[in-house]
Amino acid sequence: MASERIRGAGAVPEDRGTALLVVDDNEVNRDLLSRRLVSAGYAVAGAASGPEALAALEEGRFDLVLLDVMMPEMDGLEVLRRIRARFGVSELPVVMASALGDSRNLVDALRLGANDYVIKPLDMQVVLARLGTQLALRRATEDVTRLAAQLRAAQDQISTLLATGGEAFADFGRWARSMSAGVAGTLGAREISVFLLQEEAFVSVEGTRAEAPSPSAVALLPAGDGLFVEGERAVAPVRGPRGDLLGAVVADGKEAWDDVERGLLLGFAHQLGGALELQRMKEQLAAARQRSSRLGGTTQSLEILYVCPTCSRCWGPETRQCGADGTPLTEPRGFPHRVLDRYALRFLLGEGGMGAVFEAYDEKLDRVVALKVVKPEHFRNATVRRRFVQEANAIAAIRHPNVVELYDSGDLGDGSMFLVMERLHGRDLADLHRLTGAGTPAQVASLLRQGAAALGAAHGAGIVHRDVKPENVFLSPAGDGFRVRVLDFGLAKRVDGDRNLTQSGLIVGTPAWMPPEQISGREVDERADVYSFAAVCYLALTGRGVTVERDLDKVFVDVVRNPPPPVSALLPAAPAAVDAAFRAALDKKPEARPRDVVAWATALAAALEGLPSAGAGWVFPAGGGLPGSPTAPTLVTRPPA
Repeated sequence: MASERIRGAGAVPEDRGTALLVVDDNEVNRDLLSRRLVSAGYAVAGAASGPEALAALEEGRFDLVLLDVMMPEMDGLEVLRRIRARFGVSELPVVMASALGDSRNLVDALRLGANDYVIKPLDMQVVLARLGTQLALRRATEDVTRLAAQLRAAQDQISTLLATGGEAFADFGRWARSMSAGVAGTLGAREISVFLLQEEAFVSVEGTRAEAPSPSAVALLPAGDGLFVEGERAVAPVRGPRGDLLGAVVADGKEAWDDVERGLLLGFAHQLGGALELQRMKEQLAAARQRSSRLGGTTQSLEILYVCPTCSRCWGPETRQCGADGTPLTEPRGFPHRVLDRYALRFLLGEGGMGAVFEAYDEKLDRVVALKVVKPEHFRNATVRRRFVQEANAIAAIRHPNVVELYDSGDLGDGSMFLVMERLHGRDLADLHRLTGAGTPAQVASLLRQGAAALGAAHGAGIVHRDVKPENVFLSPAGDGFRVRVLDFGLAKRVDGDRNLTQSGLIVGTPAWMPPEQISGREVDERADVYSFAAVCYLALTGRGVTVERDLDKVFVDVVRNPPPPVSALLPAAPAAVDAAFRAALDKKPEARPRDVVAWATALAAALEGLPSAGAGWVFPAGGGLPGSPTAPTLVTRPPA
């Protein structure tokens, strides 16, 4: 390869063996910079052009790339674009080097996924500090990814047990021995033991010789972060979703615990508690179904729904082909065409993994509505049904002009549930961003004020949304502007209410828009919504998400570890107040974020109003929208650590 390997005598032990690729077409600059980096203890290779750099990355492994922007043949932005097609932002950090007045290229580089930049002429102290920061973040990312893989394997084992039912739990001891050994090896502990609480005493499930902890002492440990460390022993409680103690996980032979290691052990205990409680719920549900099957009941004839696969129009069973385009109707939906002899379904607006949204005509009140239903395959899913009930209760409790209005809700008696809401016309923010890009500062200011008003009303009612994302922020044209509605309160929870969806060993939400504490499966409050709404507004203003990763594992790591670029790096006209507002709301630590979403948004909106617009902003294309678009689905998944 046409790149030179430069070795030096300098040594920094923690960076010994760290390989850097310096890409610069100026031989003098490249050689001087490479030698300075070698003297700082790095192993350095150089490339004189973009193609040479890409060839070097094909042939060898590098920990970081220092890339010049202005080069002949292939400039640094094209090289960066090709690097990002192969390597994620956290997988291979890229630091751009550019002249002082080249701010446009730096903005483009950050949008393409550059991690940082340095300005020429280079100040080596600044260069070394920024490289050191990116390398430290990369090492932390690798640690989190490695530990996340171990935890995910443990969680997959638990999922397998749940899927196979009670017979799998009959061999729980063998599974516990296998998983405990694997987690112990990852953590560097001598032994990890699992104990279950039976008749007020801890009983080992895998025949360990380790001493069982005291149930009364473990019961005093707090939920969430309740890891007790004394000497070379650490104890984590295993709790059910209501906080009741089910057992304990004990690690022996390890004295020092960092945050990632604590998260892995607590996550293992957390998942275990969720699995045991879910198994208990399955048994209770099976018993309830058996009882209900013995009860008499009434039946009613239903007009089964057919949906045209071409135009999405809805038809009853008497129609065998679509009256609009002639498409044959062959697949019944398992849901009535007319609901409660009142709501006649007219169009399928969209559907996701759990439910579907229809346009319907309310024959009683002579109006068009949106009707959201649970899909037939989920009629008996207790979690999905609980989410529907929560959404109805949350919307009814809030009643705010910037929250989608709920008209009716019901249960058809066969397990199917529905919500009747106002029919919205416009676009959700995700669609609008894909179609027209970022909004103007004035548009984002309006989004801030209206969206924060909705969330503030929810928080005032003691409700946290927990799934604020672009798909759940809907904009309807209104006069010269738009009206914002916050949608989908299916994951909403009361701050002092039911913990079933937050303590079952699962995380719920959409990872790219969730704060670190929610990704980690910890308890959340209104500051989680502040983070998520700030992330949505960051996208709305800059056109870039707070993470540009797509792989789920990399999203987890990026959200937990890496801050997004400051707004001013993407929009040079943004004042320091805008950077400070986003930095506060997107802080990785919830205690450092503002609690009052309305006060935060009001101050930020004031800072944005009056700023020049870089583009046309949002333009509403022809055609309606719907509450509950299926893009970027909400996940019910497991925390990485």
